[in-house]
Amino acid sequence: MPSRDDITEETQTFRAPSDWARTAAGDVVHLLLLLPENAPPERLALPSLPIIIGRTSPADIILEGGTVSRRHCRLELHGDQVVLTDLGSTNGTYIGETRVEGPVILEDGAAISIGAHRLRYHRRARDETEDAEAMDQELKEASQYVTSILPAPIQSGPVEARWHYQPCTRLGGDSFGYQMLDSRHFSMFLLDVAGHGTGAALHAVSVANVLRQQMMPSVDFLEPASVLRALNRAFPMAGHNELFFTIWYGVYDIVTRVLTYASAGHHAAYLSAGPGTIALATKNPSIGIMPDRDVTESRVAVPPDSTLSLFSDGVFEIVDRDGRQWSIGDLSRLLPLAADENGPRRLYQQVRAVARPGPMEDDFSFLSFRFP
Repeated sequence: MPSRDDITEETQTFRAPSDWARTAAGDVVHLLLLLPENAPPERLALPSLPIIIGRTSPADIILEGGTVSRRHCRLELHGDQVVLTDLGSTNGTYIGETRVEGPVILEDGAAISIGAHRLRYHRRARDETEDAEAMDQELKEASQYVTSILPAPIQSGPVEARWHYQPCTRLGGDSFGYQMLDSRHFSMFLLDVAGHGTGAALHAVSVANVLRQQMMPSVDFLEPASVLRALNRAFPMAGHNELFFTIWYGVYDIVTRVLTYASAGHHAAYLSAGPGTIALATKNPSIGIMPDRDVTESRVAVPPDSTLSLFSDGVFEIVDRDGRQWSIGDLSRLLPLAADENGPRRLYQQVRAVARPGPMEDDFSFLSFRFP
């Protein structure tokens, strides 16, 4: 079952003592940045050198996985320069495209490959490093807040809910939520702010909190069209740093089994029942672009044992390993993967396996709702 812990799982590629945050006295700090495939880099200030990098203890820095040898390579200090030596590893240590055959002095910015792990070496002035560490801590706290407002999965009841979320940067522009509005109505939404970074993330959080806490007066949150009209009035681009967002918002009546929904600039969600799949979307402009626009909504009956897939465009707007740009149709063929308990995470892993190597270009937010 996806959880908030899953969000950071992919960034935890190493284990090192927390007291390594500071190095020995001196004006220069030596740093390694660990570069996960699809997560923000992890900054690691090196301790007093030498150190060993390997797969298991007694290595000082542990990189997990079978492509790393138990004692893979060594970093040591010669004067104020760091020297890297491979320790006879099976898969080799590379600087750029060159395999390390003997001791090599690391230049600032050197790209290092240790098995499947990618690292970058930097040397910085101590005061510059301390400023960067303070900023990293602030970003970490902001990221923790962004993920803290995401709802817990629902394992049983009239609606079951599961999700997987992976921002493409430290702070993403997606947010989502779901909750019971009263004893018979269950609401769900996913929004995607244009752009990435701090501004987009703060905007997404602001909108999500408005929806979670039903903070817009005189708005019937049981009516998706009313909600989207109110959001358009509350979040005009001109008053929010030219930011706009797409959204899909739905309300499910657990008594009548009718789902009422509206989307603004957002692609369709997909309702799957047996062999059939229905695309659910309404044609409304994105929120914040044009004030005082009418909003259309629609309704659909939800058969027993149906599944609703709701996701951001980062789930399917990828380039595969053959260089072909995906469309939403490519993703729709994978939706059956998301139907079970661990489905959203399995779908993410499948998309990553198909996509070309390197960071994904947009946030990955996928929600799966089951209606028993």
